[in-house]
Formats: sequence, C-alpha cells, structure tokens
Amino acid sequence: MTARAQEVTLLLGGTLCDAALWSGVSLPENAAVLPMVRGSSWPDAAARALEMLGPQPRFHLLGFSMGAILAFEVLRHSPERVSRLTLLGANPHAPTPTQLEAWAEQERRVRAGEFEAVARAQSQFAGPHQEEVLAMALRVGPEIFLDQLALLRSRPDSRSTLVSYRGLLRVLVGERDPLTPPHLAVEMAALRSGAELSILPGVGHYLPLEAPDAVSRALREVAHA
Repeated sequence: MTARAQEVTLLLGGTLCDAALWSGVSLPENAAVLPMVRGSSWPDAAARALEMLGPQPRFHLLGFSMGAILAFEVLRHSPERVSRLTLLGANPHAPTPTQLEAWAEQERRVRAGEFEAVARAQSQFAGPHQEEVLAMALRVGPEIFLDQLALLRSRPDSRSTLVSYRGLLRVLVGERDPLTPPHLAVEMAALRSGAELSILPGVGHYLPLEAPDAVSRALREVAHA
C-alpha cells in the first residue's frame, strides 16, 4: 500500500451541520468525519478535531463553510501534517460588522427560545435541501449553535495562513453561493501558487448536498501543485 493510499482524510462540516452533511458523498475508506464543530476557542476546536486522528502524521484536510475556518486553524496549529487542503464554500476573512450584527441577533433569538425559527431561516440557503439542513440543525441544537456563534465572531483573517501553506490546495465553490460567493474562492486560489479552483455551475452554498459528485471527485483526485 502506498503512502498516498494510507493517508487519512479529515472532513469538517459547517455551522449547524452534523455527519449527515456527507451522506451523498463517496468517502474514502480511511475518512474521519468530525461530528460537528464546537469548542471554547478556535485552538480548542482544532485540538478536538486533531484528536480524531491520533498519531497520524499526515492527512488530507477538507473543510466546508465553518469547517473551512476550522481547517485554517488546524493549519496554524499543525501545518506540517496537512499534505493537502480542500476548501468548500470558504471565507478566509475576519467577520464584517454586518455579520457580527446578524450573529448577535441570532444569539438573542436563540436565548429567547426561537432556535427552530433561526434554524429554519438558515436552511433557506440550502435550496432543495432545506429539510435536510433543518433536520441537521435541530439535531445539533441550540447549545452547540451558541458555541458556534461565539467561534464565528472570533474568527481571524486567515489569508496569511494560506499564503504560507506549502501543501496541495483545491478550492471549490458554487456559482450561486450567496454566503461565500465565488470571488472569495478566486481570491484564495490566487494566494497559493498551483492551487486548483472549481466554480460549480448552478450550485449554491451547500456543496456536499448540492454537488456530492464534485465533492467525491475532490476527495478521490489529488490536486497538482
């Protein structure tokens, strides 16, 4: 068995997502799926993710949306262990004032007992997969969502992390993604020489649900530097 065949893949999902996010994706046999993103800080969240791998020296890291932000933190923590990085629907920037205001309002509503209404509103970005996204959100629940909102508010700008990364990089985004629009993917790919960029026609934000075949190919095929 080759070193590449032995490589583990770690998948990190998005806000209010659980392992069902990857149900339509053809995962490699040696894939590890983080059940959901949580932690008291980004370093804590990265440590929780890395615990799943044990002593595995090198791995393929794939992050979707909030999971991509966590992937940046893993890179800051253990860049030498990430042999290749795949980003789906990612944003490398620090939060904008508009985002901070929106998350503060979501927190206020959740604490007021309106979690399901907030989750339902979030699911509107999933197009035909709204019910799947809502079901995941309800399983994740309000407590973890509040943890996730705190993390999102504290996310750092990660562009310099991508610039210094020396592994293989692939970036995928939906052409119709309203949350992490294609210009962000173009920007990230430009930061890393040899990065591969795919803008998927007719696809929105939830790539693992809307374009599982494209995500499966990204897991199967090795990017070229």
